[in-house]
Amino acid sequence: MQITQKVTPSVIAAATGLLQPYCPELSPQSLISALKEYQSGKVAPLLAEQPLTRREAAALLKCSINTVSRYMATGKLRRIALTERSCRVDADSVRTLLAGDSGTEA
Repeated sequence: MQITQKVTPSVIAAATGLLQPYCPELSPQSLISALKEYQSGKVAPLLAEQPLTRREAAALLKCSINTVSRYMATGKLRRIALTERSCRVDADSVRTLLAGDSGTEA
């Protein structure tokens, strides 16, 4: 996406006003800076985080694939079912487990 025209101050003010409830620290100057940075190509595009295979999760957790399967069975890791026999592991649940929060109450 390229910005093809100069954005007027009234449009910047309106956009800032609409976005401030979601991003309270936003100012017209920071919005202009973000637009300039985006147009220069310095901003990496957002990539959807892919679910992990059991092998990838085991490598990150430094454990066996069987341990990853047990964690999914007990709810410590979230299973994403692809088919009846195939599944993936939610990357966010791996990150949570690595942070020390098992997601289950003792």
